Amino acid sequence: MGRPGVKRPLLGRNRLLLFRSYLFLVAGLLIVAFVLDFSFGQLQSSQAPPDQRWLDATFALIERDLSGIPADARERRAQELAAELRVGIQLFRQGDIAANANTTQETSTLIDADGNISHLRDAASIDAIVRLGPIDEPRESILLRLLPPLFYLSIFIVVGLWLRPLLRDINRITDGAQRFAADYREPLATADKATALAGLAKNLDDMSARLSGLIQSQKELIAALSHEMRTPLARIRFALAVIGNESDPELQRQLDALNTDVQEVDELISSMLNYARLDHPDLRMHWQKVPVHAWLHKAVEKCSQPGTEIRVSEDDSIDRAWMDPRLMELAVSNLLVNACRYADGQVKCGATREQGEYTIAIEDNGKGIPEAERDTVFKAFTRIDDSRNRETGGYGLGLAIVARIIDLHGGNVNIETSADLGGAKFVLRWKPPPGD
Repeated sequence: MGRPGVKRPLLGRNRLLLFRSYLFLVAGLLIVAFVLDFSFGQLQSSQAPPDQRWLDATFALIERDLSGIPADARERRAQELAAELRVGIQLFRQGDIAANANTTQETSTLIDADGNISHLRDAASIDAIVRLGPIDEPRESILLRLLPPLFYLSIFIVVGLWLRPLLRDINRITDGAQRFAADYREPLATADKATALAGLAKNLDDMSARLSGLIQSQKELIAALSHEMRTPLARIRFALAVIGNESDPELQRQLDALNTDVQEVDELISSMLNYARLDHPDLRMHWQKVPVHAWLHKAVEKCSQPGTEIRVSEDDSIDRAWMDPRLMELAVSNLLVNACRYADGQVKCGATREQGEYTIAIEDNGKGIPEAERDTVFKAFTRIDDSRNRETGGYGLGLAIVARIIDLHGGNVNIETSADLGGAKFVLRWKPPPGD
C-alpha cells in the first residue's frame, strides 16, 4: 500500500535499548573486575615476603645446616642442599673473593653476561663465603600476559550470549507486531519461537488474537448494518415518491423534508462504508501519473454548489502527479464539500509542487478553524460544532477519510489560515516516488 518503488519503513529493533543494557552490564562488570584485580594485587603484594627476607632466610638455613657437620663434608652437603632447593650453592674460602665480600651478614649481588643473578654472603660460622645461584631471571609467561585480556573479553562474550536470546525474541515480537499493525487479521504468533521472553510473547499473542477478533467483528458488523440499512431506505424513498405524486402541496413539503432526512442517512451510510474500506488490510493503491489540473477541474465540477464560487488556480510548477486518482478525488471532494458548507460564497483550490512534494490546497472565506481544534478534527465522528442541522450537515467522517487517504499516499494534511480568503486552508502534501 506504499508508493511505487518505495519500501515501507521497518519498525525499530529496540537495538538502542539493548545496546545501552549491554554497555551498562559490561561497564559494570569491568569496573568490578578492575577493582577486585587491583585489590587482590595490593593484598598479595602486602602479604608476599620481599626478596631480601627470602635471601636472609635461605642463607640462614644453609649456614645452620653446614655449621653442624665437619668442614671436609660441607662441600658435599652443599651440593645435596642445592639439589633439594633446586638452586646452585657454592662455598668459597674467605681469601678467594675477599675483594667482593661485604661485611658479615650482608649480601652482595652479581649479574653475569647472560643476565643470571647470584648472591654472595659471608658465613662466619663456617668460615666461608656462600654463593647462592646463578638464579635464572624470571621470565613472564605469555599466557599470564594474556589472562587479563582474556578475562575481560570473556565478560563481553558472556554478556553478549546472555543478551542474544533477548534480542532475538524482541526482534520476533517486533516483526509480529509490525505485521499485526499492517493487517489486523494476522495476530502475533511468537510464543512457540520465543525463549527468554516466552511469557511476554504468550501474553502479547493472546492480546493480539483478542484484538483481531474484536476489530474484525466490529468491521463486519458495520459493513453488514450499512448494507442492510440501504434496502429499507430505498423502500422508504420509493414510497415517498409514490405518495408524493398523489398528495397536496403541504403534504408534499413534508414528504420532501422526510426525503431529505432519508438522503442524509444514506450519505452517512456511504461515509461509514468508505471509511471502513479505507481501513481494510486488502485495500490496494492504484498509482497513476495523473494530469493534475484537468483532474482537479473535474473534481470541482462534481462538487460545485449553488451560491458558492469555486476557483481553480493552475500552477506551472506541476503538470502531472503520482496518486491514486479515485482515492485522492474522494479526499478532495470531501474537502471541497466541507469548504462550500462553511464558506461565505468563495472557495479556492489549486495544485503545486514545492520542494519535491505534491501539494493540493483548498481554502475558503469562512470563519476558519481555531488552532486548538485543528489536530482533533481529523478524528472520526469529531465535529467542531455540536449541531447536526441541515445548515452545517456532516457527521464527522469526511475529514477522517481525508486523513486516511493522504496517509495511504505517505503524506499528511495540515490546516492553516488562508492568506487570500481569510478562512480555513486545508493543505494535502505527499512525496513522489524516487526518480519522478
